[in-house]
Amino acid sequence: MRKEAKDGLAIQRSVTLTEPRNHVKDYDRVITMLEMSVDETITIDAQAFDRYVMDNWDWSRFALATNTAYADEIPHAPGKWREEN
Repeated sequence: MRKEAKDGLAIQRSVTLTEPRNHVKDYDRVITMLEMSVDETITIDAQAFDRYVMDNWDWSRFALATNTAYADEIPHAPGKWREEN
């Protein structure tokens, strides 16, 4: 829309955006679990590793789509929140 306005084209008068969701509790839960553990070694399965270490959550694609709607460009870390073609 900014580009259209700069080019002198008609602009939209309203925008509908999805409200971002807050996932802080997801991270806080994992951190608290680790802090409360008395084990010297913690073993996790592949799904937990993907979430906690690789930061690939079930809601990651939704978060990326929502964030993209708010930004002109989103920098990507290698392998994060996007599929390599």
